[in-house]
Amino acid sequence: MKFFSFFILYAKRTVRDRFFALIMLAFPLLLIWILGSAFGGIMGDGGSGNDSFVSARLLYSVTEESQMSDVFTEFMTGDNEYFTMTKFEDIEAGKEKIIRNEYNAFIVIAENKITVYKNSSYNFNSSMGELIIRAFADDYNLMYEIALTDPSKLQETENIAESGFTKEVAFDRERTPGAMDYYGVSMSTMFIFYGMIFLGTYFAGNRLNKTEDRITASPANILVYQWGTALGNIVLILIQSIIIFTAGILLFKVYWGNALGIGILVVFAEIIMISSIGTLMGLTIKSENAIAGVSQIVIPAIVFLGDGYTHIGGTGVILVVKKLSPMYWINHGIFDAIYLNDNQKAFTAIVICLGIAVFSTIIVALLNRNRRIANG
Repeated sequence: MKFFSFFILYAKRTVRDRFFALIMLAFPLLLIWILGSAFGGIMGDGGSGNDSFVSARLLYSVTEESQMSDVFTEFMTGDNEYFTMTKFEDIEAGKEKIIRNEYNAFIVIAENKITVYKNSSYNFNSSMGELIIRAFADDYNLMYEIALTDPSKLQETENIAESGFTKEVAFDRERTPGAMDYYGVSMSTMFIFYGMIFLGTYFAGNRLNKTEDRITASPANILVYQWGTALGNIVLILIQSIIIFTAGILLFKVYWGNALGIGILVVFAEIIMISSIGTLMGLTIKSENAIAGVSQIVIPAIVFLGDGYTHIGGTGVILVVKKLSPMYWINHGIFDAIYLNDNQKAFTAIVICLGIAVFSTIIVALLNRNRRIANG
């Protein structure tokens, strides 16, 4: 019963705090609307429900003539509603055009090798170009092997391939992430981090006004107090997230595809993580203002590295630094699940969040143990 008493006590106090409603409910919806509207023309309107299909714009260069390059040129440069090919000899300049997002992909054909350069942002046409090349390579390798072993079967295989080359590639042609889709996800995951400020300042305030000392002196176990309060934070932030998700879908048409389930799992793991961190901050940082100040510095940095404000790209060292941010795995895990039907990063995000939560909980337990020893 004492466990739920602490749970209810924290929930009541936090819900009555007008800043909670302002920061956790009003701000996310406001920023989704403002950023989604402001960047709608730049990021495209694919997320707004536009059913028109824009063909992928692909560059290609042949560095070494070969049978494969001849087959590739003949097939890819024909009339096609899905993509348009433009020959471009300067490879370095072609790469720059991809970086600037002037074209969706740059294909370099050597004697027996195809290299595809694409922008790493969530661009549907870039991914489409890569899938087309993979399918072409698979078909070419198949026909090459058949030609070596049984040339009489080659014509039959060509007829099969000609019956629907791109239809074998699975993708949703009607969806590409628009600004509302992007910020509908990134702002939702960002403001969850601010939940640790409310929890941390609650613990710090109770320690300063001696409430924690009175709880420690009472029959109630200190762990019951901490876990009950942390659970209250988890439930409140989960409700807040559900409200934001629902409002985003209904008001701004934020697209989740078939990934809403895995998205909720990732967000739930994030909530557990920030609640454990908030508890640790409340026990280690004495001042409520200090907790808020540290959070206001750390959270924007984590969000920036996690592509929360905009997709900053980056390779090499920059990418390594970005991957140190849990927000990177959270956002990219959700986006990959929505647009690429790939849950690998989502599961990685869950493991990272729960791992940080366990680590923080262990530190909290050690702090409690040291405090008991110090108090005799």
